[in-house]
Amino acid sequence: MPDAPGYPFSARVASLKSSAIREILRVVARPDVISFAGGLPAPELFPTEALASLARELLASPRGPAALQYSETEGHAGLRARILGRVPFPASAFGDDGVLVTQGSQQGLDLLAKLFLDPGDEVLVETPAYLGALQVFRFFGARVTFLPCDADGLRPEALADALRRRPKLLYLTPTFQNPSGVCYPEARRREVREVLRSSDVIVLEDDPYRDIWFDEAPPPPVVLGHDPSRAVYLGSFSKIAAPGLRVGFLLGPPAIVRRCVLAKQATDLQTNSLGQHLLFDLLGQEGFARHVEGLRREYRARRDALDRGLATLEERLTWNRPGGGMFLWARIADGGDAAELLTHALAEGLAFVPGGEFHPEGEGEATLRLNFTHSSPARIAEGVARLGRAFGRWGR
Repeated sequence: MPDAPGYPFSARVASLKSSAIREILRVVARPDVISFAGGLPAPELFPTEALASLARELLASPRGPAALQYSETEGHAGLRARILGRVPFPASAFGDDGVLVTQGSQQGLDLLAKLFLDPGDEVLVETPAYLGALQVFRFFGARVTFLPCDADGLRPEALADALRRRPKLLYLTPTFQNPSGVCYPEARRREVREVLRSSDVIVLEDDPYRDIWFDEAPPPPVVLGHDPSRAVYLGSFSKIAAPGLRVGFLLGPPAIVRRCVLAKQATDLQTNSLGQHLLFDLLGQEGFARHVEGLRREYRARRDALDRGLATLEERLTWNRPGGGMFLWARIADGGDAAELLTHALAEGLAFVPGGEFHPEGEGEATLRLNFTHSSPARIAEGVARLGRAFGRWGR
């Protein structure tokens, strides 16, 4: 960010830092570059025809003017009902007053941070952690504490120790986590719930990848067994419908949701009406379930293509084969800084995200996040070949 002397910026602006992922995406706009960097769904798999047909019908119908008009901050009433019908909770867990339609799940994080965080408040996150959440928490002056994880997710004993300090928030992404791809098994979820039982911490569970599973459906959310008065659940339709609709949701106790509504009124008034109406209609189609099943099949093939291709680099990398989501997490076998490897990869026409961005400062340098959903299996194979040549350039 260029210096801007003389502007009376607030103190929190000093914490603003550009997302490394967004900066990389600027570089990879060229068609000759293969990107394993962004968390992008495949555009050729968007339900384009269905949305085009629904848009024509909607705008020609009596609902057309409402779809183009301002609407209530809470969101389209029918869409809220369909959200409540889709989430992995009992029907009685949330009511109409417990759901807010947001501009993607990222806005939910922003609203919750505005409500709960004062400078210096402690927020607990996993290691590694979602970069977008870290940006939000740090912008509001939070003191972010990274908790250690293993192959099954957050280590319960580390969580128990941290909860003794009475942190303000705990942020979890236990289902096909971004960036690690880890999905907590049911046994670990029970252990985490048990640790949380005696705590009054507010738990934010971010769950945008739940529907993108390949091997078996994920267990129920962690917050399903937590105190419902201190649990918030975030989701998004960006991964299974289209990110351009910018529709996500926030579920929680009415007292929290109502204050999120007030904060949203001061932010953007409402989530876009047209996107909400289109998504309402899309979710009501019988073919939408088949669309999601098709995404799973195609993304599973792409996951397998990346996993299979990396076998040619097994002396260079170790990695986890994710059971869902959009990312494969890898580690340079003999150490080194993945940011240095990236410079050579970009010279070969390949982009990825160095893992240090998702860790405490100075840690995680030898890790990297590879997206597999945006590229075809053939492009993935070529991308792995370019990664191999980048290792050769690096000379390690």
